[in-house]
Amino acid sequence: MNSHIRNIIKFAQEINPNIVNFTKIFSFHSKDNCKNKILVLNNLSRKDMYDYINEAIDNGIIGLIITTTIDINFLKKDIPVFKSKYLNDNLNIFLDYLYNEPLKDKKVIGVTGTDGKTSTCHLIAESLTKLGNKVGLISTEGNGVYPRLKHSNYTTPRNDILYKTFDSFRRKKVDIIVIECSSQGLHQGRLNHIVFNDAIVTNLNKDHIEYHKTFKNYVKSKQKLLNMTIGNIFINMDCKNSISKFSNIKKSKIILYGSHVDKNIMSDLIKPSNILEDYLIKSNKSLLYKILLNEGYSLNKIRFILNKKSKVIKGRMNYFNNKINNATYIIDYAHTEYALDLLLKDIKIQSGKSFLITLFGCGGNRDVSKRSRMGIVAKKYSDQIILTDDNPRNEDHIAIINDIHKKIKDKSNIYIIPNRKEAMRKAFSMSKQDTVIVFAGKGNEDNIIYNNKVIGHNDINYLKKLLK
Repeated sequence: MNSHIRNIIKFAQEINPNIVNFTKIFSFHSKDNCKNKILVLNNLSRKDMYDYINEAIDNGIIGLIITTTIDINFLKKDIPVFKSKYLNDNLNIFLDYLYNEPLKDKKVIGVTGTDGKTSTCHLIAESLTKLGNKVGLISTEGNGVYPRLKHSNYTTPRNDILYKTFDSFRRKKVDIIVIECSSQGLHQGRLNHIVFNDAIVTNLNKDHIEYHKTFKNYVKSKQKLLNMTIGNIFINMDCKNSISKFSNIKKSKIILYGSHVDKNIMSDLIKPSNILEDYLIKSNKSLLYKILLNEGYSLNKIRFILNKKSKVIKGRMNYFNNKINNATYIIDYAHTEYALDLLLKDIKIQSGKSFLITLFGCGGNRDVSKRSRMGIVAKKYSDQIILTDDNPRNEDHIAIINDIHKKIKDKSNIYIIPNRKEAMRKAFSMSKQDTVIVFAGKGNEDNIIYNNKVIGHNDINYLKKLLK
């Protein structure tokens, strides 16, 4: 135990001399169960800081550990306060002590990238589970021992939630942990000081610029994962940005994968498949081949895994068929120019002469520049486009649609229907034989956000209603 942690523990023991389990005495969020606990706040620079702390006081905290200087006169109640700058960058070291090194002897795999992180995480977890491993998964679509996952509100959870999950994985005797690493989570230090055995970069394109301000900053956040990786770093050869931006990594650690890598070996191992079910199948299976080969699995076992049908992830390339008119509907989370381009291009190739209708929108308070580029991509492949709302948040929803629409040169065959349910009904009414309709952007999300108003809507559930 270093001196900083010793001082924090001493502070806690002075408040409660009868502490037996230190994981039970600390709370890390004002809305958590704070009663008779010490609230730990790191990197707090909120304008409403005192409201936040006072909310925790109302909820029963008995002490406060904070990394910034505060005026105790603004607190509702006189409570013991301990200031520690140490926790700014070292919260995970503290949590690692509290939970007694929950990652010890575990293999940890981190997955980052702009698109395809969730699908890749699930594919790895599913494959390693089929090979007899007990895999812990932390991703957008749930946390838990695969495949028994619980809903998560985060892509990469808060530090305290992460370590609580790691502790649960240890108790359940998990062998391998797969973590989806978002750029925000990396930048905010949620994964600091975690040793990753392997890392995967699915691709690298402009996203979350509203948060990171520049593409360079966005890349730097992704780089943090690679700097914490002691083993192999798998980089998708299909993405030129990934290769160029991470060229400073030791070549001995890089393993390239992609749709055109090891084509002869892959064609021998994989039976022909319908890419319409998974537009990243070639790239993902190349990655699986590389991972399993480096894990020491035989070619027979790798062949078995590569030819197994993967479990469908809700909101990721989900497709439905209309038995009455034989139209096909595809729901996907594609919300960037790159993801939409991959999605529509592969659908167009696989569906041949089918009539393609694309329905999508863009989120508010996010990268504005991608909107027009997504409009141009949609027009490139689609016979008809329906522009609709995604999550406008605090922006004017019509202005967002106009941003998508304005740089499309050929304005024909474009419908503007802001209400997403109405837009989906319109698309459904247009379906007929040999029609493929893509609902992009929302995936399995349950709400549409308009300012402070949250409207319940799920593309998958609503499409099922239409199909009935």
